[in-house]
Amino acid sequence: MRRRGFVRAAVGLGAAALMRPAVQALAQSSLSADQQASVTTDGLNLRGGPGTDQPRIASLPVGSLVDLIAPSPSGAWWRTASDWGVGYLSADFLQPTGQPSTTADVFDVDLPIPYARQLNGIWCDPADLEMWMSYRQGRDSGGGTRALQSAIWDWETAHNAGFSVDQWDCSPYAVASAATHWMPDARFDHFTYDDALAGSRVLAWLLANPAMREPSIALIWRGLHYVLVRGARAVGDPGSDPGAAQLLGFYVADPDPSASFWLGSDRFVPIDRWLGELLSPVSYLTPHTGVPGDVWQNRIVTVQRSSSAGPSDAGQRNATVANYG
Repeated sequence: MRRRGFVRAAVGLGAAALMRPAVQALAQSSLSADQQASVTTDGLNLRGGPGTDQPRIASLPVGSLVDLIAPSPSGAWWRTASDWGVGYLSADFLQPTGQPSTTADVFDVDLPIPYARQLNGIWCDPADLEMWMSYRQGRDSGGGTRALQSAIWDWETAHNAGFSVDQWDCSPYAVASAATHWMPDARFDHFTYDDALAGSRVLAWLLANPAMREPSIALIWRGLHYVLVRGARAVGDPGSDPGAAQLLGFYVADPDPSASFWLGSDRFVPIDRWLGELLSPVSYLTPHTGVPGDVWQNRIVTVQRSSSAGPSDAGQRNATVANYG
């Protein structure tokens, strides 16, 4: 038999528990882009995507001020910018300050890419293509489709520019070929650049230009991994003046959450790290990343929308925005 005092305490706790979601919902609804918010709890994790399963970037102390960039589709998370970096914070622990964002004039584009994880240890490129297809076709990827990724992989290995999978797993030509096959309403090719910043300017233009709004695939870590480049951040608009815009970094969707180096589903990579670490020249010394003398060695490599028929055997070298007419 319960004591009355215990019953009263339980009722009181229940009421408080009911009130917390209501207070949190009210705080969430009052948050808005280009405004500032403060962190209401200590040790709030900044993450590389909207979710507690995403990699942790930093831990913010209570009272930290952040600029609100955009909410996640559910509204439960906000993409924010602060001294701790750009990433996602739970909206439950953000309180609007009533002050405008200090970075409201920064250009920020992050395409609404449905995330798909790779469903095999080596299917990073099929998963990137599934995300790209889902975005262009306006559908949900469901987190990844084994039958589709398997079919893309089979296509790539059958169109691998004459290389075995042991030599190129799979080649940029193969990825561009699969993109062309599965997205026949557009044209794609593999691109090589001598200068990472010059190539990055083209990627940013493809993302930001209203006539394009197109992601790209980049080979990172000297050819170790394919990721989808889904957004960019800059001072100035790289879609209208790519040469003058100062690139601050890129958003990437990394399809391999099982890896220790997983970046996240919507990870912002600052430009210094992007140019100095991720977008590095391909090397055959990386396993399954080509052979000496192939067209991708010692070059920055991407798969992009193309203005000409593709994919071509040699790909496109040192393309600029002007190549798109």
